Amino acid sequence: MPEMKKTRDVFLWCMSVVYLFAFASLYVQIPGLYGDNGVLPAKLALNTEANSWHELLDGQPTLLKLTPKLGLDVQTGMDLLCLGGILISFFCMVSRGGRDVVSFTLLWMLYLSLYQVGQTFMWFQWDILLLEAGFLTILIAPFKIQIPKLKFAPSHHHDKITMWLVKWLLFRLMFASGVVKLTSKCPTWWGLTALTHHFETQCIPTPFAWFWHQFPTWFLKLSCALTYVIEIPIPFLFFAPVRSLRIFAFFAQVC
Repeated sequence: MPEMKKTRDVFLWCMSVVYLFAFASLYVQIPGLYGDNGVLPAKLALNTEANSWHELLDGQPTLLKLTPKLGLDVQTGMDLLCLGGILISFFCMVSRGGRDVVSFTLLWMLYLSLYQVGQTFMWFQWDILLLEAGFLTILIAPFKIQIPKLKFAPSHHHDKITMWLVKWLLFRLMFASGVVKLTSKCPTWWGLTALTHHFETQCIPTPFAWFWHQFPTWFLKLSCALTYVIEIPIPFLFFAPVRSLRIFAFFAQVC
């Protein structure tokens, strides 16, 4: 059980960091993407004003429906949600005591609210992944709310099922990423030539993309084949009864 608790603590800290970067990176882009003169003004994506809790949660659940009642425009509302997310996630990152179910519920609600008006720029795989992983984080985080007549410790960690769900999420992500390359019937993936184009055409290239693109074709084909191995058979080792196999699967994904 101590090992499980340590794993949970590391996972919760990592999710705090991910949330921090997600909110911070979105905050600086709001004026250009979602402002009144932005590429996709957020006010056009907000369908209704919430006059009740039912309307707030119905159809397009977002806290931004409350902005008219607060005398704020949608862009300002997005700024405030991002700033709130930055503060909460930073607190969770630096304080172990702050990493509880309340903090992660707030973070999930804030990001979901932004996602609802994010349109094309928040329809990427990682936005959906953060919302799903963020919801699991709520289940994993310690429950520290004091409830009268509660017979067990409020900070008691949840059982192993919650961490198993994280493994299941990671398995689905990696396995589906590998299988979809084959089911797409794309000749570049089947011919192992996809990586000869990938580094110069990816949507968000890294500073290392140019250097990787310079590798010889045989190396890129070998890397493509290894990608299939890492994404399709190795994820099954996430559930292996032998700990060394699970550790191997972890490093295979990271490296």
